[in-house]
Amino acid sequence: MSGRGGRGGRGGRGERSDGPAIHAVDRGGRFAKPTANNTSVNTTATTTKPTKPQKTQNDQTTYPHTRKVPVPPTLVVWARSDEGLELLERSAIGMGRVLVVDPNYANTKSTVVELSGEYEEEVERAALLIESVLENQVRVAHRMGVRSKLDAEKNKIATEIELGLRCEFSVQQSLFGMVMGHKGSRVRAAQEQCAVQAIVVDKEALCIRIVGSDAKEVRKARAMLELRREVIRDLHDDKTRRILIGKGGKTIDDITRRSGAMSIDVDHDKGVVNILGTASATAAARILIESHISTIADMDAAQTDLETLRDEMHSLNAAWGEESYGDSYGGGYQG
Repeated sequence: MSGRGGRGGRGGRGERSDGPAIHAVDRGGRFAKPTANNTSVNTTATTTKPTKPQKTQNDQTTYPHTRKVPVPPTLVVWARSDEGLELLERSAIGMGRVLVVDPNYANTKSTVVELSGEYEEEVERAALLIESVLENQVRVAHRMGVRSKLDAEKNKIATEIELGLRCEFSVQQSLFGMVMGHKGSRVRAAQEQCAVQAIVVDKEALCIRIVGSDAKEVRKARAMLELRREVIRDLHDDKTRRILIGKGGKTIDDITRRSGAMSIDVDHDKGVVNILGTASATAAARILIESHISTIADMDAAQTDLETLRDEMHSLNAAWGEESYGDSYGGGYQG
């Protein structure tokens, strides 16, 4: 049993232990050991039958009016705590004694807040205040419970993302229909071919979320659905664009095949290359195209150096009267 002592000479808060003993407190708020001098509880009793709480030296006042307010089961621990007892006592205005009593002592089905006072009206008013406090605490406890569950769920999701069991990726708005496929055919295909639990299509956020129990299967589903459009710009040289395409489109078709891209289009008017495909395919296509463009530039630079070298050799041979040697030497670079 926990509670506060009487008015004027408050005995403070008490708390029931596992046994029948009553822990009282002195006026300074310090817990005092239950002895024959400060409590009349029979400390020699060995029976497990509940013992009625008896008055201590600090609480011998008898009040004419008493009211018991049930404590919701979810608040029993809180009501017995220092924080709970302090709030209950502050709220029970005008009461001579405020106790939190266990069912065995209160002869009730649940733990109660027992209010004792001189006047019936004050006791009734205090009971209404205590009921209001308990109702508010129930709401607070509910909110805290919801928050705790939400935090636990957030931590669970964060852990699963870290383990690769969940993934989320954005989709370009212009590609959303293509990602979905005709009537969602591409999404259904990913669900059928990959062992994932769910594929969530968020049209408002323009993203797709995948949940599974195997990180490998989650990656596989993502690879099937994640489409991108890459653009390689500043390809204004007509010669480079034509070499990139190749005779009859042979070069660009080979790059498409090797990268796995869905399509690669060379736009001569805008001087750009448009790549469409999965994330890995578009990345591979970009590397192949940029490498090819770099090779074309290196070949052009090498050709320029070769022509410069040929001119220098002609000049050197002419200066030494060796035109025939120069002609034969220069002829070695004619393609």
